[in-house]
Amino acid sequence: MNMQFSETQEMLRTSAREFLAENCPSSFLREMRRDEQGFSPELWKTMGELGWPGLAFPEEYGGSAMSFLDLCLLIEEMGRACLPSPFISTVVGCGLLLLELGSEEQRNEFLPGLAAGDSIIAPAFHGAPDSTGTRVLPAVEREDGGFILNGTHLFVPSLSAATHVLCATHTADEAGGTSLFMVPTSTDHVVSTPLHSIGSERIYQMALHGVRLPHGALVGTGSDISELLARALLRMDIAQCCDAAGALSWVLDDTVAYAKERKQFGHPIGSFQSIQHYCADMHVMLEGLRTSTYHAAWRLSEGLQADKEVAVACAYAHKVVPQVLGIAHQIHGAMGVTQEHDLYLYSTRAAAPARALAPTSQYLDAVLTA
Repeated sequence: MNMQFSETQEMLRTSAREFLAENCPSSFLREMRRDEQGFSPELWKTMGELGWPGLAFPEEYGGSAMSFLDLCLLIEEMGRACLPSPFISTVVGCGLLLLELGSEEQRNEFLPGLAAGDSIIAPAFHGAPDSTGTRVLPAVEREDGGFILNGTHLFVPSLSAATHVLCATHTADEAGGTSLFMVPTSTDHVVSTPLHSIGSERIYQMALHGVRLPHGALVGTGSDISELLARALLRMDIAQCCDAAGALSWVLDDTVAYAKERKQFGHPIGSFQSIQHYCADMHVMLEGLRTSTYHAAWRLSEGLQADKEVAVACAYAHKVVPQVLGIAHQIHGAMGVTQEHDLYLYSTRAAAPARALAPTSQYLDAVLTA
C-alpha cells in the first residue's frame, strides 16, 4: 500500500474540511441532537449536489467512480466535523451492497437517487444475536406473486427518514437460508420504535407485520449472498473506524490548543512534561488507528481479503478510542465534561463506534489466527 495520498485525495480532504467547517458548526450539532431525525435533509441534499454519496458509484448511476479508500478519507473528515448524517449506513452499508448484489433494474431504480441525495436506505442485515449467539432474522414465506415478511430487526439506523430498508430475512421453508429484500417504509405493516442511545445517532427497532412484497423486491437469496453480506459489514466497520479517527483528530488538536492556553502556576500546562507525554500518547494512538484503518480500507478497495485487517483495526479502535478520550478529559479537567464544551459532542460521537466495534468472537478469532 502506498501511504502517500494522491493530489485528488488531498483535494477531496481539503474541500470536505472547508465545506464542513462552514456548514457544520457546533451550534448546528447541538440543534441536530434535539431534532427528531437527528440530521438535516437540506444538508444531505447539498452533500448529494457535491457528489459525496455517489463518490464510489459508477458514472452510469450518477457517481464519480472513485474508490472505497477515497470514500473512507471523506468519512474521516465527516468524523472530524462530527457530522450527523446517514452516510455510512446508507452509502457504505446499502449503496455498495446494492451495487454488488442488485439487479440492473434495482441499481437503476435506487442508486441514482442515493447518489443525488434524494433518498435514504436503511440497512437491516446484521441481525441481533439470541442467547446462543445465532443471528435472529425476520422470516419470509413464499406466496403466489411474491413474499410475506414477519419479524423484528433491532438497531436499524435512520429508519424514520428512510424510503426503503435493505432487509435480511430467514427463509421459512425446507431450503432455508438468508434472503435480502428491498422493503418500502411507507406501508403500515412496517412499524418503527425509537431506541435510546448516548450519542446523536438515531436507531430503531423495526417490526414487520405481514409485509407483502413482489418478486422484484428480492435483491438476493441463498448461500451466494453470505460472502457479500459479510463484506458489506466489513466495509461498515472500517467506515466507523474512519469516523472515529476523524473525531479523535479533532479531540487531539483541541486538547493541544487548550494545553497551550490554560495556565497553572503562571505557565501554560502544555509546558509541563507530563502533559506533553499525554499529548504524545494521544498522537501515537491516533496514528496507529489511522494506519491500521487505511490498510484495511485499501485492501477492501482493491478487492483483497481483509477479514484479519478489519479485525485488527476494529479491535485497536475499541481499545484506543476510550483511552484518547480519557486523556483529553483529564487535560481539560471539569470543563471538558460539561455539555457546553464541544469535547462532550465528540466524546459521545466517538464512543458510539467504539462500542459497536467491540471485539466479537469473529474478530478475536481473526486476530488470533493472523
